[in-house]
Amino acid sequence: MSRHFTFHGSFLMIVGILAVLYNPHTHSFGFNPDAKSGLIVSGAFALISFFWAFIYSRQARRVAVVGGFVTTILLFAGTIPRAFSAWTGYAQGDGGKWYSGTTISLVIVGSIPLFAALWQSLHNKK
Repeated sequence: MSRHFTFHGSFLMIVGILAVLYNPHTHSFGFNPDAKSGLIVSGAFALISFFWAFIYSRQARRVAVVGGFVTTILLFAGTIPRAFSAWTGYAQGDGGKWYSGTTISLVIVGSIPLFAALWQSLHNKK
């Protein structure tokens, strides 16, 4: 499970960095100031995931699994509405929303394996 947390945290860091490296409005690579919140959110959840990996490695496995499960639900609760909003904006003609929709969707899709592993771990402990 510790590897799941570590992989998830690394994945979130990569997506957060990718989010700020391209500006879809100017079609250029460089710092995208509109994506700062994406970098902050993905970075914060990456650090939390690394924290759960550390807790798990310290033999507090149940605490890490429950904490990781709750944290992942909170991540979904914050990102699913944002992704929906971005894709709705894109469908309504805002061409720049495709990039934020894509990066937010990557966070969601990339969090599903961790969520599934945590769900299975909680289910197997009962």
